[in-house]
Amino acid sequence: MANFAAVQVGQHMNQVGIRWEKKQPESWLAEAIAGPEFHIPLPADYLKIEKLADHTESLGQMPLWEGYGQTGATRDCSSVRSSAVIGSMYAWLVRKWKPAVIVEFGTAFGISGMYWLSGIKSERKGQLFTFEPNQKWAQIARNNLSAIDTRFILTEGAFEDNVDSVLKDQKIDIAFIDAIHTSDFVLSQFQLVCDRSRRPALVLFDDIDFSEDMLSCWAKVVAQPEVVNAFSVNQHMGVVEIKDLV
Repeated sequence: MANFAAVQVGQHMNQVGIRWEKKQPESWLAEAIAGPEFHIPLPADYLKIEKLADHTESLGQMPLWEGYGQTGATRDCSSVRSSAVIGSMYAWLVRKWKPAVIVEFGTAFGISGMYWLSGIKSERKGQLFTFEPNQKWAQIARNNLSAIDTRFILTEGAFEDNVDSVLKDQKIDIAFIDAIHTSDFVLSQFQLVCDRSRRPALVLFDDIDFSEDMLSCWAKVVAQPEVVNAFSVNQHMGVVEIKDLV
């Protein structure tokens, strides 16, 4: 049975369904998202972020990165962005988890990144490392991110090709995997994150309901022995906590 997290947006209360797949008793994450109703406050930059998102949407359709193999395809901001409700959850996780290093791939137009940065700005610590191979999208994202805070490094390239040179010996505290939605890519990216993360760490997966392949991928992630907590948000985004094996 799902429990619910609630996020206040304007004068309305939006609720997102939380479905637990694994739950370690007395862990921070299990206690923090206990439910049945959990109220996530809007970040201080909420109105500014959404105004920037509206402006980005007004730019219209932009060519999709050729690496997706969809020649001539385009996307606008609304088709690839995280919602305000989910974005508020990102900012809340930063305020509560207090990460030193967040990695995000891909950046897209920077909407989710602005919410991550809002949490970093609130805590006055941490840094966002975000990766976007689409140069035109990255230019727009850089402007959006800079409007919220300067504690980010945006790399115009794929995470896999640049993680070692960008992060060097820094360990990942939170990772947001939101690039090519196939199990081949996502599982290999998850392994890279596991190899480079501090423990415990949080890993978020967007669009786990994108296809049957992604649903299967999510099930494989949850089954990993280092995953001690796992839940989905609206059966659309997956969140796991990983720890060292004893």
